[in-house]
Amino acid sequence: MKYSYQIGDLVHVPQCVDLINCARTSRPQLTIPLSVEQTTHPQLGLIVDPSNGGGYVRIYCGGEEWAVKDSSVYKIEA
Repeated sequence: MKYSYQIGDLVHVPQCVDLINCARTSRPQLTIPLSVEQTTHPQLGLIVDPSNGGGYVRIYCGGEEWAVKDSSVYKIEA
């Protein structure tokens, strides 16, 4: 199911999701990753940029900002 994310949406980040640390840019694609981590357990994230481009969204998770595939996270409905 494809979600339409908005800034401030709470999302579920499952285990084994790639978190990509890359510089913010105004272009619609990701830059070269500075680092990549994979979640070892489910986490919560907060959408900070719903249209990072190329099928990615930017989330705040674990004290840092990350780019993740929008199909890898799930919006938490209230």
